[in-house]
Parts: sequence; C-alpha cells; structure tokens
Amino acid sequence: MKSLPKPRLGDMLVAAGVLTADQLEWALERQRQSYQRLGQILIDAELATEDDIAEARALQLEMPHVQLGEFSIPMDVVRLVPESVARTYSLIPISASNEKLAVAMSNPMDVEAIDAVQRGCRKRVIPLLAAEARVMAALDQSYGGASGADITASIEAAVGDVEVENRTDITHDIAEERRQSGQAPVVKTVNLVLQEAVKQHASDIHFEPRAGHLEIRYRIDGALQHVRNLPKQLQPAIISRIKIMAEMDIAEKRKPQDGRIALKIHGKSVDLRISSLPIQYGERVVLRILDKSVQQFSVERLGFNQSDLATFESLIRKPHGIILVTGPTGSGKTTTLYAALTHIKSEETNIMTCEDPIEYELEGVNQSAVNVRAGLTFAAQLRAILRQDPDVILVGEIRDAETAEIAFQAAMTGHLVFSTLHCNTAPGAITRLVDMGVEPFLIGSSVIGVLAQRLVRMLCPSCKTPYVPTLDELASLGMQDMEGQVEFFRPVGCQRCNMRGYTGRLAVFEMMPVTEDMRRLTIHNPTADQVRDVAVAAGMKSMRDHAVEKIIAGLTTIDEVRRRVFIEDD
Repeated sequence: MKSLPKPRLGDMLVAAGVLTADQLEWALERQRQSYQRLGQILIDAELATEDDIAEARALQLEMPHVQLGEFSIPMDVVRLVPESVARTYSLIPISASNEKLAVAMSNPMDVEAIDAVQRGCRKRVIPLLAAEARVMAALDQSYGGASGADITASIEAAVGDVEVENRTDITHDIAEERRQSGQAPVVKTVNLVLQEAVKQHASDIHFEPRAGHLEIRYRIDGALQHVRNLPKQLQPAIISRIKIMAEMDIAEKRKPQDGRIALKIHGKSVDLRISSLPIQYGERVVLRILDKSVQQFSVERLGFNQSDLATFESLIRKPHGIILVTGPTGSGKTTTLYAALTHIKSEETNIMTCEDPIEYELEGVNQSAVNVRAGLTFAAQLRAILRQDPDVILVGEIRDAETAEIAFQAAMTGHLVFSTLHCNTAPGAITRLVDMGVEPFLIGSSVIGVLAQRLVRMLCPSCKTPYVPTLDELASLGMQDMEGQVEFFRPVGCQRCNMRGYTGRLAVFEMMPVTEDMRRLTIHNPTADQVRDVAVAAGMKSMRDHAVEKIIAGLTTIDEVRRRVFIEDD
C-alpha cells in the first residue's frame, strides 16, 4: 500500500491561518524565480515567523517541535555536546537519560550531525525541530557568546603569558612571535573578536597599531566604530595569529600582503579577506567579513520603487547591450549585480563572471577570478570567457581602455554585459567612458542603461522618533514649500540597535535608461550636465529625489543622506 504524500509546507501554513492563499501563490512564484527556500522567502517578507515555519515543518516531518527559550537547559546536559559540534551543526542538547539524548536542531534531518553527537556522547539522539534563531540564542546563553567580559578575561590571560623583551635577532623574534601567537589566550582573544564582529553584523574589522596600544574598530552599517584597545605587548602575537590563519608570511613586515580565511562562526560559513599594511607603529590589518548566510540576492529587496523596479527588470532581460552600475567603493554595486544575475539565471542561459575577487558563490553561475600575478587580468580573462559561448557576462569592473574595448565588443556581438564603473552619477558614466578612450558611437550603440547608487543607514524601527524639520532642512532638499506639512525622524538608540539608532542599510538610486535622444547626443561627446538634462526630460528621477522619498518614509535621516549621498545634483 502506497503511503500518502506529505502535505506541502505552504498548504499547512494556509490551513493554520498563517498565510492566505494569495500570499502563498505570491511566495511560490518568488521561489520559482529566485530558487530560495519557501520558508526563507516568507520570513524575509514578514509573512511568517521562524517559529511559524518551524512548527509547520515539524508537522510536515511528523517530528516533535520544541520552543527554546521557554525553559532552562541544565548545564550537565549542555556539557554532553562540545560547543564546536553544537555550533557547527546548529543544535543544542536539552535533556538526557541513561541511553537517550534529546537534541533541538534547526535541521533534524542532518544525519551527519546526529552521527557526530551520538559518537561523542554514546547515547541515542532523539532529534527535535526548533527555529534556527532560537537555537543560536540558546547556544549563546548556554555556551556563552562573545562578550566584552569574555574578551577582557582572555586579554588579561594573554598579557600574563606574553613577555616583552628587547631582541635584535630577527630569526629569534619570528620564532617567538609564532610561539606566542599559538598560545591559548591569544587564540581565544582573536576568536572572540571575530565572533563579536559577526554577531554585531560588522562588515570589516580594523586592527590599528597606535603608539601605546592596538585599537580594534568594527565597520557596522558603513560606519567605523571603536570597540576596544588591546595592550601594546599583545600586538605582535595578535597580528601574527591572524597572518598564520590567512597563510600569510609572518616574517614579512615591510610589504603589504593579502590573505583569506574560511571559518564557521556560530554555525555560519564566513569568508574573511585579509589585508596587511606597514604603518608608523606596526602592521595594520583589515579583515573584510563576507557572511554567506545573510546574503539574499533579490532585485525586489534592493529598494527600488515600482517604476524603477520595472525599468531595471526590463533592462536586465534585454538580449544584448551593456548595463553599468556606478558608485564609490562600498556602495553595494556587487550586491546589485548579483541580484540581477540571480533574477535572470535559468537552465537555458550561460552566465559567466570575471571578478576580483569572487565575493559570494552564486548557484548556477560560472564564476572566475582574475589573477594579476599570473598575468590573468580582466582583459585576458574576458577574452577567454568570450570563447566559452556565454549569453550573459559580468565584468567586475571596467578599469582601463583594454577591458572597456573587449566589453563593448562583447555587447556588439550579441552578449548582455554587466559591469561597474567608478564615477559619482549615472550621467557621468558616459563622459567617464569617453575619457577612458571608448569611441562615442560605441557608447551610444552599446550602453542600454546606467544605475548609480549609494548606501545609507536605516533608522532603527524600534526607537526612531518623529520631529518637525526646520525650514533650512527643507530648503536643502528643495522642499521649502512643505514647511509644517511633513515630519522627519531622528535616531535615538535602544538595545535592539546596540544604542546606535540605526540598523541595516538601504540603497538610494539614480536609474538612467539610454534613450534614442541620448544615443544621438552621445555621438557629439556631451558633458555630464547635457546627458543629465536629456535623462531628466525622459523621466529619470535623480538620486536626491530618491533620497527624499526615503527620508519622508522614515527609513533614514537627512544627516545620513548628507553624509553618504550628496544633496546637490551634479
């Protein structure tokens, strides 16, 4: 007798009253387009909570569901599973008997995880399903997350173990640094700093040597923030520890170096890009954090209004041409391009990329990295890609005339090309290409759209407070006739945002499709102002106008826009 098919997750959520049928239909369509898990789509859209999804999955799998956080877990039970195993597999033991161990798991079908726990505790594991966020919170509460007290205690232990001596023998110094960098307190200090940075959603960690100490700063939501100062005597061991993890040369202190570390922190897969630079008081090290678990590449989540979203989707589905994304470093250009590729990828399309470096892995996309040391530049890599029968090509950046020439040739021969360009505005991209040596007629015939963007911090929704803007503030936005008719919001600070007043970032855009009038103008080598006039006449909304929309909606502040964007149009 055949067993009945298991009910679908979406149908169970509708039956439970969590979703409507229309909401489920929308989510399923999003799933077909983005290849994301249905549960994640519903959570991102705030149509369901993690607990809703976990409860429905438990019913679907005919498995018990446990609501972590509603009871305390005995420490003697917690100690049955090592912290490294618990964090690697996102699980936590909650009760035990002589022969059995009940384990709350975000993925109770993970046979490898169950086997690892059973081998370690020699008990039969009874898997229970729990929401991943609740598992992570329970792990931090039971095993202890990275806290200021943890790091302070580790620093004190490390200072006691590391002796400062004046030596002139370089070889002996290097051997001693290697020994000190491997000592447990130093290792723990570095690990706790990394854990704390990931927990606070930092994008970068700065280790900055000063005259009397080693300063640590995190970049959170685009802004650098002081975290703590480490004793100067720990500096060599801390820096050496990081360089050893990144397989860099700890003996080389006079030249810049680059490295990479792949780690699992709190069960998350994290890539760290390391850069060292000799400065006045030692080696300055910056770690760029690429947290793969938090990236959701979706054009709907980029922050477009409905009109610009429709325009962008139309552009990225063109059969050929060049689409450029412009803005300074750190303005989210790569995220936008990855979202575009994710949106258009299919089994019938060969998408290839040429990047420096590959920041995130995209399923279904053929990604390659340049290697300048091996002679594999953007131009050389792009020539090779053109022999791989591509339909869509992403070039990480158009940096020089040679790369530009090949990219434009690819667009002229029937390929859709995505790339980035360093300039401030969308109209400025046209003049920037001319300055690089691209023929004006090629620009007019190949470029189909330019998107300029910046990132601004989002106000924390839990603590932002409204106020009536002054006339000067309104005038700076060209809204002086709105005095007394609108309200803005300002940051306050609460526990949810760690007293910063901001949480997360959003993009402000300037979308410029290339029209026929603009193509004709391009042939005559126009200025950026002339291009802007034609674009605005065709309906382009300036970056300032888009920023004003975000301010009025209470998503960001006028001060943030002034710092990150610019109020005056170029």
